Amino acid sequence: MNLYEMKKNTRCFIEGVPNNQLLSIFGIRPGCEICVLTRQPFHGPIVVKHKHRNIAIDKHFALNIDVRLVN
Repeated sequence: MNLYEMKKNTRCFIEGVPNNQLLSIFGIRPGCEICVLTRQPFHGPIVVKHKHRNIAIDKHFALNIDVRLVN
């Protein structure tokens, strides 16, 4: 499942991330837990919360981030 498929207020673990320095700087790495806050309309970014930070992730990056739901 990829990050862009997640619905609002869904918590998930990152399983796989494309090699991107910017995502790494924000702490988006395999094993971290995030919460999807919102998906912007018109194919806009997805906004996630990681630790105490809100991060907007472009749709094209989100489609390539593998996640699994938190049970």
